[in-house]
Amino acid sequence: MENLNSVAYVGIIGSVSEIPGADNIELVTVGGWNAITKKGEYKVDDKVVVATTDAVIPQALSDLMEVTNYLRKGQRVRTVKLRGVYSECLLIPFKYLAPKSLANNVNDGDDMMEILGITKYEPPVKMMALSNGKKVRYHQNPNFHIYYKFPNMKNVPDMFTEEDEVVISRKFHGTNARYGIVRKKKLSLWDKVRKFFGNEWVEFEYVYGSHNVEKGSDSQGFYDTDVWREVADDYQIRKKLWTHVKDTYYPEELTKGFIIYGEIYGKGIQKNYDYGLSQIRFAGFDVEVDGEYQPHITEKAHFNCLELPRVTELYVGDWSKEQQDKFVFDNFIYGTKVPHEGIVVKSVTGERSKVAKVINPDYLIYGEKNNVGDSH
Repeated sequence: MENLNSVAYVGIIGSVSEIPGADNIELVTVGGWNAITKKGEYKVDDKVVVATTDAVIPQALSDLMEVTNYLRKGQRVRTVKLRGVYSECLLIPFKYLAPKSLANNVNDGDDMMEILGITKYEPPVKMMALSNGKKVRYHQNPNFHIYYKFPNMKNVPDMFTEEDEVVISRKFHGTNARYGIVRKKKLSLWDKVRKFFGNEWVEFEYVYGSHNVEKGSDSQGFYDTDVWREVADDYQIRKKLWTHVKDTYYPEELTKGFIIYGEIYGKGIQKNYDYGLSQIRFAGFDVEVDGEYQPHITEKAHFNCLELPRVTELYVGDWSKEQQDKFVFDNFIYGTKVPHEGIVVKSVTGERSKVAKVINPDYLIYGEKNNVGDSH
């Protein structure tokens, strides 16, 4: 695909099959996506636009297709289950698009978001003031990287084969967090003095933040109390990171720094989805050293040394669709009837070309019915 995270792209109908007991609808597949459509509307090899989970459809287009009433609040594509079959996307025939010749000028996998004005839903980010009350122009540290946004497996159904060794972990539904010891953007005069007198780690600083927003650093101050800082305090992340980095590396070994990534989940993080907890928790899922995501065995060792919890590891071994699906469907939060959000499948090598999420369709249905917050 042109854009692995696209929510609207050109696809080719792979199969059309009957739904037992249904006279007017049938099941259509495009790549890894299923769609329930009117009987006879599509045939194998038809070219369509696939609008997937979290696609926000312009109302002019949905009105033209007469599907506005079938979308979620905010014009978002919804997941439904009819007669035991999931429908997870919206198929847009090229007959609704202008110019009519457009279908002849695009290829399988081409991103259509800009052409159609379709956007991807993103939950709003809340900003907070610095704890000292000052208004400052905060400068992001370029060495404090945003976590890699990996695709939905349905967009890349052929990513893994049975020759791939993978680790499958539980995908927690919360809010993304990152904490690191990274090189400063620049040294202050006082930093230079401290370096002159032998402080070998003065060029590095502790930084933390959400997925998109840097919340604070040693050199610029910290935001008022928030869940990211609360978790850092509860788990003593700042102290543990500094100790681990100094025990593991020499300053000259790190060109950018050391960053851990994880999920904050529990009470108050996502509406109506608290895992039955009365507090918030942290679970790590990745480690980046000098811009390189670490192999599974190294990442696991780092978290063990840091004495920080990791996401639930479900399976390590050769990939198979059957093994993968065991942890997606009919999986519920312990002691409840609330569906788990899904899983993450990663190559044990840590390479980013081999990582994807699989979202449980029952979670999507539950989430809409119960007004669960979104972060995936």
